Amino acid sequence: MIISSESYRRLVSRAPATIQAGRAQYLTSPQPAAVAGPASNAHIFSEHAGRALEPSAPTGMIDIDRSSELGTAYPATTTNLLARYLVLREGDEHEFLARAASVLCYVIKGSGRAFREDEVIEWTEGDAFLYPGGEPILFEAPNGDAVLFVVSDEPFLASLGCAAPPDDEAKVQSVHYTAKTIAAQFEDMQAGSKTPTTQAVLKLGSAPFERAGCVAPLMAAGLATMEPGAEQAPHCHDADTISLCLECDKVFSLIDGNRCDWVPGAALLTPAGAPHSQHNEGDRRMVSFFVQDRGPRGVRTWEPAADEAVAASESETATLAK
Repeated sequence: MIISSESYRRLVSRAPATIQAGRAQYLTSPQPAAVAGPASNAHIFSEHAGRALEPSAPTGMIDIDRSSELGTAYPATTTNLLARYLVLREGDEHEFLARAASVLCYVIKGSGRAFREDEVIEWTEGDAFLYPGGEPILFEAPNGDAVLFVVSDEPFLASLGCAAPPDDEAKVQSVHYTAKTIAAQFEDMQAGSKTPTTQAVLKLGSAPFERAGCVAPLMAAGLATMEPGAEQAPHCHDADTISLCLECDKVFSLIDGNRCDWVPGAALLTPAGAPHSQHNEGDRRMVSFFVQDRGPRGVRTWEPAADEAVAASESETATLAK
């Protein structure tokens, strides 16, 4: 193909003058949607739970890896978080080194110990505990089989190409939330309520993130309960939410109008922005442990109707301004 001198001059004038200019990308319509990144889809990871809770499951980690869906080159459950199950057979130990700023654990069953540097946490069923990443954590279950749910912010650090902060610079400190204290907190919430409540949420916090309602920089976490026969009003969150289904007989969620039945021990992913509600049609109280991917915007909760009202108001204002 012969290129005219004019075409050649245009090509040369548009060629990047520097390496840095060559890296520049310009996203124009209809491309802007790509800026938001991949959206999550609602899903309950019952297969992963089944593998972890199988009596013959070997000691080790079972990642809930959605990297192919998220388009990442590293394991991830949401944009910034990776959830996994840790299986410990009686008498076994497992060393875990996370390239993460924070590692949050919830004990689904069993008891044992976790060692990091010169710190040790003795945990039992229903406990939650937090460690900084960056150094090996040794888990052991000397008195019986155990299964833990472990969530870290490894994907966030991987996306930045960063190492975990050294201990003398780390903001996250080790914290232990005991099942006994968690139960007492729920009792106090119920006793302090002027009217009977069918739902309760207890958020976990740690310094210096408690003012933001968080347990770690990119994690909001806690436990939720719902009495038999109760149901939530539809609402939305700005953040992807990973809910670990604990007590959940005849419990289901409606997510974007689709029913998702809860499975004991399974993790349920509710996408950011998706209208959803929880429903307890069983005879027992629902209990779940949840972790939310805060991302840069934090976690905001709103009702779809309110969101529609805001949109309608903005539309009306725009019309009046014409």
